[in-house]
Amino acid sequence: MKDFKLDVAFIDRTEEMALLRNYLENRPNSILFLYGPKSSGKTTLMYHLFAQMEQERGYDINFLNLREILLTSYNDFIDAFFKSAEHDNGIRTGTRRQYSLFGLFKLDAFTERMLRKKQEDPFLVMKREFQRLQKKDIQPVVIIDEFHKLDGLYMPDRQKRLIVELMNFFVAMTKESHLCHVIIASSDAFFIEQVYVDSKLRKTSKFMKLDYLEKEDVFAWLSDIRKYNKVREYALGREEIELIWDTVGGSAWEIYSILEDLFRHSLDEILARIKREKVAMIADWVDYEDMEERRALLSRFVEENPIDRRKLTGMRNLLGQAVRDNILYYDPVEGEYGIQGRSLEWGIRGYFDEV
Repeated sequence: MKDFKLDVAFIDRTEEMALLRNYLENRPNSILFLYGPKSSGKTTLMYHLFAQMEQERGYDINFLNLREILLTSYNDFIDAFFKSAEHDNGIRTGTRRQYSLFGLFKLDAFTERMLRKKQEDPFLVMKREFQRLQKKDIQPVVIIDEFHKLDGLYMPDRQKRLIVELMNFFVAMTKESHLCHVIIASSDAFFIEQVYVDSKLRKTSKFMKLDYLEKEDVFAWLSDIRKYNKVREYALGREEIELIWDTVGGSAWEIYSILEDLFRHSLDEILARIKREKVAMIADWVDYEDMEERRALLSRFVEENPIDRRKLTGMRNLLGQAVRDNILYYDPVEGEYGIQGRSLEWGIRGYFDEV
């Protein structure tokens, strides 16, 4: 196996993993929505949970990352969720089969053809599979990342939105039938808000926020990159770690990117470049016809971060654009808007310093 200069580390998420395990070890009774700011580690956590639970008896873990799949039609949904045995490209390892992350449910070729001809109900197919597993004393678990990508697709009759029908099905499978655990993750804050304010879904769902890494976890990680990332070419001192924390906070992806660049550049050069890039990003975002409104919005966050949404009345459309453009983050449970990470805080402050 090839040795890399820098390995990818899974940094301590003990509390989050414990909450997920607690959810899975109880009887299915609700959908669990995992949400959080961009690059907070939602997908990494899902992969880690999937890998851990796959090694345990008594669970059938079905994990689908919709970020990896092009979804433009109902047929794309069928392709993503179902695969027949003849199309199975899994690799058998001992008595277990490690499947690719395409095709949550493995079907016989006849059922797959019936689904494609729209002569079989996909929800009934899934329910039968859940029932089959439970009779064998196996707990089905469905994990879907970037679930909001199903929005915009319709059922074959074009009268019903697929994402709504699928959500109703998952409510039936968890709260009503207790057949299956369902974990849904999304980076789309407004999708999570739509779920949160829907009274039916709110009463049948749990919400778990995954935030950026805490300072103590970042320091524990960066103080021993030889252990966590298998780096031997360099080490970081406490002052350097402080500078990294001050620039990007607990954003694991940005920290990893810094470690990667340290093979070629000094830390001062890397951090200065990050700040310049974020200032440029903010300048580009502000430079629209509604420049003054955008500038006024961001200036509020220089003084207060996060901000309760009740203090930002009359700015719904602009706030929505800022969230979609990954400038701001929205927490629907707390009802707060905040800047998408420490590095963008530098970008916003740097932009106002320049103008």
